[in-house]
Amino acid sequence: MSATHPPVRRICCAPTLTLTLALALAAGCAPEPAADADNPFVGAWSLASWESRTAAGEVTLPYDGNPAGQIAYTADGRMSAQLMQVGRELPAAAEATGQEMRDAILGGFFSYYGDYTVDMEAGVVTHHVEGALLPSWVGSDRPRAFTFDGPDRLILSTEPDPARGGGAVGTLVWERVRGQR
Repeated sequence: MSATHPPVRRICCAPTLTLTLALALAAGCAPEPAADADNPFVGAWSLASWESRTAAGEVTLPYDGNPAGQIAYTADGRMSAQLMQVGRELPAAAEATGQEMRDAILGGFFSYYGDYTVDMEAGVVTHHVEGALLPSWVGSDRPRAFTFDGPDRLILSTEPDPARGGGAVGTLVWERVRGQR
């Protein structure tokens, strides 16, 4: 049986672009991805904060106030989101038992993916869920009101959720991920 290899793509670059890339790589960093002027969502975003507020004004902090997460939007209309509680309990052994896996997930992890559409005029991005940790989310639309605080800060707000403390609205603040580690 012979191994198949992906086709080789040849890229022709202008000399200036090639020199810029070579200098960036020699300096130990990759160039920052250019922001998409038509779609400011494009890129990866890291969770900076998350709060849930009821209509009565009561505020709770999901995942015990210690969340982490990333949401990514591609230029071709795909998205994915992962949220987790920092400091979840480690399994007793290298291989987690089924119960330990369930506890780790139920105790502070959520993920979903799909397509997204943006209505810039209405200030709404809608996540069209294709796959999710919660089966009830699969096939659903999850609209999020959005605002941008500059080019590197995205604020998403969920619709009121009756299952969460009297119709609570979640507000998640995201910061654009930059190329440096």
